[in-house]
Amino acid sequence: MNLIFFLGKFPLLSIAEIFSVLKSKNIRYSVKMADENYLYLNLEENIYPDILLKILGGTIKIFQVEEIAKREEIKRVKNKNKVNLDDQEYALGNIVASQDIKEYEHREMDKPYTSPQTGMMPSKLAKILLNLAIGKKTTAIYDPFCGTGTILQEAMHQGYKVYGSDISKEAVAGTIKNLEWTKNEIGGRATEFEIFTHDGKILPDRLKLSKDNIAIATEPYLGLPWKDRIPKNVRNTKEITKVGDIIDSSIKSMSKILKKGERLVIIVPSFKVRHQIVNLEPKTSEYPNLVRISLINDLKFGDKHIDEMKSFLYYREGTVVTREIFIFEKV
Repeated sequence: MNLIFFLGKFPLLSIAEIFSVLKSKNIRYSVKMADENYLYLNLEENIYPDILLKILGGTIKIFQVEEIAKREEIKRVKNKNKVNLDDQEYALGNIVASQDIKEYEHREMDKPYTSPQTGMMPSKLAKILLNLAIGKKTTAIYDPFCGTGTILQEAMHQGYKVYGSDISKEAVAGTIKNLEWTKNEIGGRATEFEIFTHDGKILPDRLKLSKDNIAIATEPYLGLPWKDRIPKNVRNTKEITKVGDIIDSSIKSMSKILKKGERLVIIVPSFKVRHQIVNLEPKTSEYPNLVRISLINDLKFGDKHIDEMKSFLYYREGTVVTREIFIFEKV
């Protein structure tokens, strides 16, 4: 089965998500072509592209390839859609699945609790983080900085048991409202959830002995809501240091929850301080039995060759804070 995945704004992140989902579902594949616009795969078994697209957050649409035509043959082909592969060949077939924008808007705008003051994670990003975290044995998802519960909502839609916590009692109450709302929407397929007030830097006792295979996907505290750029002064330096300390303490704590083979996916911010970028690199050497992994290895990407990628950027134009996504696995 040959499929072309039309990729979102961050194509390498979209590709990593696709690879992660296919591997978690034991679907074997080979890469035929990849660039900033699309990923062309051969799948060794037939799947339902519409179901797959509902799982993915970084793919816009899926095109099923029926045949390949040379450039000189293309004028004779009618009533088929085509994708230009290179100067010599076209893929002929049909779009078999498209992203449902209205569904994303519904999940973001109609849920009962939102918090613009603390920031709102896009549902697409939440879905991507979730899919990067899920392994073959994962049965539950934990978000220790759950905020409004966006990642947990997406996990419920995929049928995973969810755990969430936040240091804010308001956020915990709001997340419970949002998950109840999600549960009513899903109906009989909805899964269990447990949300509690807790400091994300400390290991929660109730998850220490859990029998679930828990994966963790989260966006921790990213600092003050900066605007155009961060002025360089002592106060702001302390704030950035505070964010880094929270992230390192949280990773150390969260690693103790994971079973062997389960993943932790976490967003780490980079800050634009005047004309300088300040990166907060996780202190990998200090995390016991936790290694950074690459979901993209040995990939020809357009005219480039990518040996491996262990982190991915996600940002909006003109913002001061850039999200960098790191993927860890328990060994």
